[in-house]
Amino acid sequence: MEEITMKKYTYITAIAALLMASCDKEVSTSQPNIDPNEIRVEAAIGATRVTGSTFDEGDSFGLFAVEYAGDEVAELQPAGNYLNNEKMTYNGTEWRGDRPLYWSTTHCDFYAIYPYQDIVSVEDVLFEVATDQSTPRTAESLGGYEASDIMWAKSERVTREEGAVSLQFEHMMSRLVVNIERGPSYEGELPEEIDVHIYNIATTARVNWKIGSLEKYQNSPSKTIKMRRVDGDTFDAIVVPQFIERSTPLVEVTMEGIAYLLEYEMSFRPGMQHTVTVTLNTSPDQEKIEINIDGDIDDWQ
Repeated sequence: MEEITMKKYTYITAIAALLMASCDKEVSTSQPNIDPNEIRVEAAIGATRVTGSTFDEGDSFGLFAVEYAGDEVAELQPAGNYLNNEKMTYNGTEWRGDRPLYWSTTHCDFYAIYPYQDIVSVEDVLFEVATDQSTPRTAESLGGYEASDIMWAKSERVTREEGAVSLQFEHMMSRLVVNIERGPSYEGELPEEIDVHIYNIATTARVNWKIGSLEKYQNSPSKTIKMRRVDGDTFDAIVVPQFIERSTPLVEVTMEGIAYLLEYEMSFRPGMQHTVTVTLNTSPDQEKIEINIDGDIDDWQ
């Protein structure tokens, strides 16, 4: 009787050992093969630090890196850097390059330019926002709004020991948001067909990628921008930082074939969101529409 019990115990122990070995094998093979020499990138916009949380799948930026020699760091150039405009694309989970990128043996400063674009100069670069920002984004290209929203980031003295290059992007342009609201005496619903344009606005900026600065190009022509419809009665557009005098018509709202030109003084500032609320009121015995405008300025996150 004792012999049978010992055999049964030995058999159960063997089965348990096999199961544990199987589990260990499954865990070990599921671990990704991460090369510690390969550069990883974490990117966010503004104060948000969660990797990729504010970007969309398919977004791309150009990544540059310049090396240190002792305490001196090389200047950023269009070419000849340690990394030259490497295309980094967000796949919904992480940022990946078109090819593996490896750490330098010394410290590096990293520069990032969004959206990805050909770079022929890093100083005194002219950039023009789209005049039709209502064009939608497709799988192959950015929409007019997204293509106009340039951002810049820099991370200094980074080495492999830090694990990843952490990039915090900042908006370089300004954003205008126009909200259209029904006032207490507005009769009926707002029409479905509404177009909003920005008038008499400079569309060309001068950019310095070395220091992440942007200003209005003094010889920029004044053009009209068609705003993107965000939802319902809210519209937005990317604009070059500049000052618009009140005597100049700024916004045109077109509803049911009737255009309303709105005069409004605005000082567009880099990285800021400017919100204009247009409240429409009508009188039962008048065809004239009364328009009230209120403005607000906030950080653009």
